[in-house]
Amino acid sequence: MAVAGVCAAPSASADPIGPTFRFVYSVKVTSTHTAAVNRDRVLATCSAGKGGTCSISKSRSVARTIDLGLGVSRGFVAGQLGWSKSSSVTVTAQCTSPVFTKSGQVYRAYPQGIRKRYTITKKTYSYGSKKPKLIRIETTGGVAFNPKGVSCYLS
Repeated sequence: MAVAGVCAAPSASADPIGPTFRFVYSVKVTSTHTAAVNRDRVLATCSAGKGGTCSISKSRSVARTIDLGLGVSRGFVAGQLGWSKSSSVTVTAQCTSPVFTKSGQVYRAYPQGIRKRYTITKKTYSYGSKKPKLIRIETTGGVAFNPKGVSCYLS
């Protein structure tokens, strides 16, 4: 799904007759993983000896990450992904471990949510005359993660 937004930039020169540039951004989602786990961020841990169990009960604020590029705003990309532009989400871990099978094991809680990969395209138009002229197309890739809950794993 590609959706475009328009942002106007000031004139390229101080000359009041000079061209005006307009940027048209679009975001195209290339993949969506609805049960992605962010293993780079441990929310909480617990441990027990061999044969024991433990529980995690913790609320944490987790970053909603959105890669940006080409001058596009966080709010624009978030909107195209169908998400709020807020930078964090609070998730709550409520997990009870399976039985520990050996000593030294740790039960860990990680944020789980939606990971989207996408392409940002920026088209630059010059409005020096009556008809706009496309003068440049740029693209960059991005990844975004929107926390929705928690997954717990024994290791």
